[in-house]
Parts: sequence; structure tokens; C-alpha cells
Amino acid sequence: MMRKRIWYIGLLAFALFSCDNFVLKKENKQQIIKEGLDKLNWNEVEQPPLFKACRDKQEEELERCFQNTITEHIHKHLTKIAVETSEAIHDTIWVPLLITKDSQILLEDFELPDIIQSEIPGLKDILEESISTLPKVEPAHTRGTPVTALYKLPLVIRID
Repeated sequence: MMRKRIWYIGLLAFALFSCDNFVLKKENKQQIIKEGLDKLNWNEVEQPPLFKACRDKQEEELERCFQNTITEHIHKHLTKIAVETSEAIHDTIWVPLLITKDSQILLEDFELPDIIQSEIPGLKDILEESISTLPKVEPAHTRGTPVTALYKLPLVIRID
């Protein structure tokens, strides 16, 4: 009989002290959302930035349409400007564009090769002007949330 009592007292003590492990903790909604946002990989976008002309494209064509729109716009702008050089230039530069979650397109700072810097000293200003006249863009999205995205577009320069 005494053993039964000790056993019941032990079981009761175990149940009382281990209840904290069985209680489900209710987390607040803000904390759950914050943890979900922290887990997102903000470097990967599910939907690239969109120009109005790209809205009716298939999903797999959206990024290509975005890049082509920018490339064609810059090309049209550059062909209007007469550039004379003392040497032939055949080079590719990568133009870093930051598309903010607020729909702004910004030219990030980047280094030009020495030959381009000396032969076309105002190229960065020309690119900045061209980018400032791009049509309005919708930002990239990740899980339906607008995000800032960095794109590096190749710019091939061939001057003979």
C-alpha cells in the first residue's frame, strides 16, 4: 500500500512539474509574420520588375522582356549621341541597376575600363540620363511583397 502511495505521489509530482512542456504557447501574429519575413531569401525574386509592355507575357518571358526593354531603351538613347574615339573599342561592361521596392530605377556606381573612361569620359552621365527616362516600372516581388532587386545588364560597346 505504501508503495502505491509513493508511486502516485511520484506520478503527481511528475505531472505537475512537466506541464509546462505540454502547454502550447500562443505566439502573437506580428512575431509569426516577422519570422516568416526573416526566412525569405530577399536575393531571389519570384516575379521580376515589370514594365507595362511586359504585363501580358508568359511567366518565363517576364525577365527577358524586362531586360530587353531596358537594353533597347539605352541603345536608342546611345545611338542619338555622336561619339568619336581615337581608338577602336570592343568591350562589354556590366551596368548595375537597382530597382527599388518603390519603383525607382537607380544606376549603381561601377568601374569603367580605362580605355572607355579615357575615350568616352561622360558615359556614366549618358547612362544615368538614359535610365532616368525609362518608363515606369513595377518592382520585383517575393511572395507577393515588393522587394528591391539588383540587376546587372551587359552593355556591349563596339566603336571602330
